[in-house]
Amino acid sequence: MTRSSRTCSRRGAGRPGRRAGCINTPSTKRPRELRLRRHDEHHALQAARAEQQTDAWKERYKVRAGVEGTIAQAVQRSGLRGSRYRGLTKTSLQHQLTGAAINLARIDAHLTNTPRTRTRTSHFAALRPADQEAVSGAK
Repeated sequence: MTRSSRTCSRRGAGRPGRRAGCINTPSTKRPRELRLRRHDEHHALQAARAEQQTDAWKERYKVRAGVEGTIAQAVQRSGLRGSRYRGLTKTSLQHQLTGAAINLARIDAHLTNTPRTRTRTSHFAALRPADQEAVSGAK
């Protein structure tokens, strides 16, 4: 029996200090799992992923991306994730006033020519040398 199979057995992984040798993320409480799907589920997932690469799907998704950005702005700026009030009437009023506030903030940004903030740069993209950013055009 090799050391890795001994270390990564159920008993061995549970001992302190041994878990790091079994999985990539030692901070997790459960062992890493591999999801094996049934044949029809796998093909449905592959078909959906292939459809996501088409231009028609990307055009449809642009609408959702805009809505997601609006919701994210509402959550970050106005705390829209939770309601300040109890009851449907007051909660609805809060959402309407939050929407109006976001619209006013966007109008102000448009009139003052405030540029939109850039999206988050991933850790991997941040490793790219500065002289290559202008060449590739990536954010």
